[in-house]
Amino acid sequence: MKIKAQLSLAAVIMAGLLASGCSQMSAQQVVEPPPPPTPDKVVLDCSKCGPAPVVVKPRPVVKPRPRPVVRPRPIVRPPVVVQPRPIPRPPVVIVPPIKVPPVKAKGTYRGKIQIDQGVMQQYQQ
Repeated sequence: MKIKAQLSLAAVIMAGLLASGCSQMSAQQVVEPPPPPTPDKVVLDCSKCGPAPVVVKPRPVVKPRPRPVVRPRPIVRPPVVVQPRPIPRPPVVIVPPIKVPPVKAKGTYRGKIQIDQGVMQQYQQ
Protein backbone atom coordinates (compact mmCIF):
# COMPACT_ATOMS: atom_id res chain seq x y z
CA MET A 1 0.00 0.00 0.00
CA LYS A 2 1.44 3.38 -1.05
CA ILE A 3 0.61 6.54 0.84
CA LYS A 4 1.02 9.53 -1.46
CA ALA A 5 0.04 12.41 0.76
CA GLN A 6 2.50 13.50 3.45
CA LEU A 7 -0.34 14.76 5.63
CA SER A 8 -2.05 11.37 5.76
CA LEU A 9 1.31 9.69 6.55
CA ALA A 10 1.87 12.10 9.43
CA ALA A 11 -1.67 11.48 10.71
CA VAL A 12 -1.12 7.70 10.71
CA ILE A 13 2.17 8.06 12.60
CA MET A 14 0.64 10.41 15.21
CA ALA A 15 -2.30 8.05 15.74
CA GLY A 16 0.15 5.18 16.32
CA LEU A 17 2.18 7.17 18.85
CA LEU A 18 -0.97 8.26 20.66
CA ALA A 19 -2.28 4.68 20.87
CA SER A 20 1.05 3.29 22.15
CA GLY A 21 1.45 6.11 24.67
CA CYS A 22 -2.05 5.64 26.09
CA SER A 23 -1.58 1.89 26.46
CA GLN A 24 1.67 2.41 28.39
CA MET A 25 0.05 4.93 30.72
CA SER A 26 -2.73 2.53 31.65
CA ALA A 27 -0.17 -0.21 32.42
CA GLN A 28 1.80 1.90 34.89
CA GLN A 29 0.76 2.06 38.49
CA VAL A 30 1.16 5.42 40.13
CA VAL A 31 2.80 5.21 43.54
CA GLU A 32 2.51 8.30 45.69
CA PRO A 33 5.59 9.07 47.82
CA PRO A 34 5.04 9.02 51.59
CA PRO A 35 4.60 12.45 53.20
CA PRO A 36 7.81 13.94 54.66
CA PRO A 37 8.21 13.56 58.41
CA THR A 38 7.21 16.60 60.47
CA PRO A 39 10.10 18.11 62.45
CA ASP A 40 9.85 18.42 66.21
CA LYS A 41 9.19 21.84 67.65
CA VAL A 42 12.35 23.78 68.46
CA VAL A 43 12.19 26.61 71.00
CA LEU A 44 14.58 29.52 70.39
CA ASP A 45 15.89 31.69 73.23
CA CYS A 46 15.73 35.35 72.14
CA SER A 47 17.22 36.80 75.32
CA LYS A 48 20.70 36.80 73.76
CA CYS A 49 19.51 38.35 70.48
CA GLY A 50 19.93 42.03 69.89
CA PRO A 51 17.19 44.44 69.00
CA ALA A 52 15.39 43.69 65.81
CA PRO A 53 16.57 45.77 62.86
CA VAL A 54 14.21 48.56 61.87
CA VAL A 55 13.15 48.47 58.29
CA VAL A 56 12.85 51.98 56.87
CA LYS A 57 10.54 52.23 53.92
CA PRO A 58 11.74 54.58 51.23
CA ARG A 59 9.55 57.56 50.49
CA PRO A 60 7.43 57.20 47.42
CA VAL A 61 8.60 59.17 44.44
CA VAL A 62 6.08 61.86 43.65
CA LYS A 63 5.95 62.74 40.01
CA PRO A 64 4.73 66.21 39.06
CA ARG A 65 1.36 66.27 37.37
CA PRO A 66 1.54 66.82 33.66
CA ARG A 67 0.09 70.11 32.52
CA PRO A 68 -3.02 69.83 30.40
CA VAL A 69 -2.49 70.38 26.71
CA VAL A 70 -4.25 73.52 25.58
CA ARG A 71 -5.12 73.38 21.92
CA PRO A 72 -6.42 76.38 20.00
CA ARG A 73 -9.96 76.24 18.78
CA PRO A 74 -10.33 75.16 15.19
CA ILE A 75 -11.14 77.91 12.72
CA VAL A 76 -14.59 77.41 11.27
CA ARG A 77 -14.44 77.94 7.54
CA PRO A 78 -17.33 77.76 5.11
CA PRO A 79 -17.31 74.68 2.91
CA VAL A 80 -15.64 75.07 -0.45
CA VAL A 81 -18.10 74.61 -3.30
CA VAL A 82 -16.51 73.38 -6.48
CA GLN A 83 -18.29 74.76 -9.50
CA PRO A 84 -18.29 72.72 -12.67
CA ARG A 85 -16.23 73.95 -15.57
CA PRO A 86 -18.15 75.68 -18.33
CA ILE A 87 -18.55 73.57 -21.45
CA PRO A 88 -16.60 75.11 -24.33
CA ARG A 89 -18.96 75.92 -27.19
CA PRO A 90 -17.94 76.16 -30.82
CA PRO A 91 -17.69 79.69 -32.23
CA VAL A 92 -20.79 81.05 -33.91
CA VAL A 93 -20.41 81.53 -37.69
CA ILE A 94 -22.56 84.34 -39.09
CA VAL A 95 -23.99 83.45 -42.50
CA PRO A 96 -25.29 86.40 -44.61
CA PRO A 97 -28.99 86.00 -45.44
CA ILE A 98 -29.96 84.95 -48.98
CA LYS A 99 -31.89 87.58 -50.93
CA VAL A 100 -35.19 86.20 -52.19
CA PRO A 101 -37.35 88.29 -54.50
CA PRO A 102 -40.88 88.84 -53.27
CA VAL A 103 -43.52 86.47 -54.64
CA LYS A 104 -46.52 88.09 -56.29
CA ALA A 105 -48.53 84.93 -56.89
CA LYS A 106 -51.65 84.13 -54.97
CA GLY A 107 -52.80 80.69 -53.92
CA THR A 108 -51.21 77.63 -52.47
CA TYR A 109 -47.99 76.02 -53.62
CA ARG A 110 -48.61 72.68 -55.30
CA GLY A 111 -45.03 71.73 -56.09
CA LYS A 112 -42.81 71.93 -59.14
CA ILE A 113 -44.53 72.47 -62.51
CA GLN A 114 -43.73 70.16 -65.40
CA ILE A 115 -43.02 72.16 -68.55
CA ASP A 116 -43.56 70.40 -71.84
CA GLN A 117 -41.56 71.23 -74.94
CA GLY A 118 -44.73 72.17 -76.80
CA VAL A 119 -45.78 74.69 -74.22
CA MET A 120 -42.30 76.14 -74.10
CA GLN A 121 -42.23 76.71 -77.90
CA GLN A 122 -45.52 78.53 -77.70
CA TYR A 123 -44.07 81.09 -75.25
CA GLN A 124 -40.83 81.48 -77.18
CA GLN A 125 -42.59 82.60 -80.40
